[in-house]
Formats: sequence, C-alpha cells, structure tokens
Amino acid sequence: MTTRCDRDGQVEVGVVEHAGREFRALGASVVGRHVTGYTRLGTGDIHLTTWCGKTTLACRSEVVRAFRDGSMALLFRLTKSRFVAGYALGDNGMLFRGELLADCTDDEARREARRIADHFAELDSEDEAAFDADRPGEEPLLDIEYRCPECGHEWTERWTSACDSECPDCGTTNITALDWNETQE
Repeated sequence: MTTRCDRDGQVEVGVVEHAGREFRALGASVVGRHVTGYTRLGTGDIHLTTWCGKTTLACRSEVVRAFRDGSMALLFRLTKSRFVAGYALGDNGMLFRGELLADCTDDEARREARRIADHFAELDSEDEAAFDADRPGEEPLLDIEYRCPECGHEWTERWTSACDSECPDCGTTNITALDWNETQE
C-alpha cells in the first residue's frame, strides 16, 4: 500500500494505492501514514469524509476515548491488522487527523489512537491559549453622544460600539451618533 497527496490548484486529493487499485478522496489528504479528513455519522458508525461530505472511509469505527469538549480518539478497523487511528474534534462534520497503522493488535491500535488524540488535543489547547492571548479581554466601552433631529434633545449612552439609537424624549428612531470616545473609567 502506498499513499500520497496530489494538489490540483487549490484542491487537495488524498490518494491510496492498494492491490493495483487507486483510491482518491477530494478534500482529504493522505501523506505517508498521515490521514486528514472529516467525520460523519452514518448507520451507527462514524465515517471519514472529505470536506464536502463525500465518503472516504466507511468501515467499523470505535470511539476509544471521549473528551469533555466533544473531541475524541477514534479507531477505524481495516483488514489484515490495519487501522486508521486518530483524533477528531467531534463525531459529525468535524476535522479528523490520524495515521495509518499496520501489523498491530486492537489494543496497540487503541493505545496509538489515545497517543495521537493526546498530541492533537495538546496542540489545539496551545492554539486556543495563543488565540485567547491575542484577543483583548473585554471590548472597551464608548461614551456615545446623540442629538435628536426632531426635538433637539441631547443625551449620552454607553456601548461597545457606536450604533443608532432612539430619542428618550420623543421616541424618534434611527438617530445616528454625533461623536464617541472611549470611556475613561
């Protein structure tokens, strides 16, 4: 069995050659032993699909470990002691990353699925922490000044963005802000 990933422009195609036949999956990738695809629930099992939902692998699947956030360690059983073991962010429509395993027992494949899942869960956790560190904790509040074009009433509101308002005096709607400044408190 050999694997490769072909690119045609922006399209990625995973290719597996086995027993003189070639199997291709659009929107999924296979590079060496590494497999990337998406999950889909179907007939009691989780299937591996391309990004657009085309089935890549529909065989016996096993959830080896479920995490609190809905992600999971998955195992797909192939023939002749071969498996695809890996990590998915969820059971339906979510990213799957894993590896092709050959000549191993069910228990060895389950251990490898847990190892891969732990690895990718740690990477995802680091990515999330880095993303959160780049985002400010809270959006600053703005003091927004308005003047009603109908009655001339002036007022100030405090929001995270300057938006149209309603005159508290006469009820005129869709009044655009005159000016705004970041709150100094």
